[in-house]
Amino acid sequence: MNEQLIKAFRVVHKITEAGGKAHIVGGALRDALLQRETGDVDIATSFTPEEVMKVFEKVIPVGIEHGTVIVRYQSESFEVTTYRTEEGYEDYRHPDKVAFVRSIEEDLARRDFTINAMAMDDTEKVIDPFCGQQDLNDKVIRAVGNAEERFKEDPLRMMRALRFCSQLEFKLEKATHEAMITQAHLLNYISTERIAAEFEKLMAGPGFKEALKICKNVELYRWFPIFKEEPGLIDQIPRVRLYSFAEVIAFYREFSSTFTSEWIKEWKLSNRVKRETVQLSEALSRFKIGEKLSWIVYKIPDSLIIPFSRLATALELTLSEEVLLEEHRKLSIQDRKELAFQAEDLLNVLNERDKGPWIGQLLEEIEYAVVTNQLVNSYQSIKEWAIKWNLPETD
Repeated sequence: MNEQLIKAFRVVHKITEAGGKAHIVGGALRDALLQRETGDVDIATSFTPEEVMKVFEKVIPVGIEHGTVIVRYQSESFEVTTYRTEEGYEDYRHPDKVAFVRSIEEDLARRDFTINAMAMDDTEKVIDPFCGQQDLNDKVIRAVGNAEERFKEDPLRMMRALRFCSQLEFKLEKATHEAMITQAHLLNYISTERIAAEFEKLMAGPGFKEALKICKNVELYRWFPIFKEEPGLIDQIPRVRLYSFAEVIAFYREFSSTFTSEWIKEWKLSNRVKRETVQLSEALSRFKIGEKLSWIVYKIPDSLIIPFSRLATALELTLSEEVLLEEHRKLSIQDRKELAFQAEDLLNVLNERDKGPWIGQLLEEIEYAVVTNQLVNSYQSIKEWAIKWNLPETD
């Protein structure tokens, strides 16, 4: 059990000592039961936010109208939410009505999937009214109660189901699968940003291939940007998982007629994702035309070397991470600034020539020659090379 989870149990215990009830709930409990690394720990309690504030010194009322506060305890933050029920989802995301209750079982009934609808008290007793532990053992994603109702409340739950199938390598329970088919169109009401966040996690999970097959089967992809115009893209499945949206777009761009800029715009992604996608795609183009590997590695940012290796493998190109890293290690320079011969040196040596675009062109040629080991990175070697470059052509 990690330190954060231990501290969370202390928070639960303090609420219990004060006369309330409290439980660890959600993904942290699920992952702990699966013996996976846990992330943020959420706590559900019978106490109202006002009662929680009386127990702890540092409490931030982030969503007090919905019963949620952040408790700062022993240098950790915990989201503590009052047991509640929810009704009506006119916007397909937020409940129209929230009612505080005193029963953890009522609270668990509003949750999405059985594996997320469990709770544990400070004695480590598990409250499991929907057989979530059995579904964990059976490796099944099953909606709590009526699957169609759960998806109508928040259609993003369909994307979350696929994401969990990928991350946990679980299968989709039959009724949940069938409900997804009938409710897939509701994804149209969900913001692109929220869909993108789940899709990126799906593509990074070890079970991404099966998750993509389910996505195709239930036709959820028909509400994805670009995919709805180019439905054949869903048939393209990478050989390996891809860890970022830049890798994902660079992969699908190989089968798409849509420009990178449109992918970024339609999926509402950041300029950073756009920049990285372009850099990966350019490296891929260089590799496919047979460019020297040293130049490819030199031109791509260090942070994208391993993502580029994944992208190449995803496209069934032979290019290992080890080879790329070794090529990077052997580079004679990492940046043009490290050249032993710069623009002012060119002007000094070739002083009879006027300034112009030739300077940048020649520096790039020198840079390429040095990086690809055709030219030693020394002042004298480059000077001699530049003089030869400047000699007039003879018949």
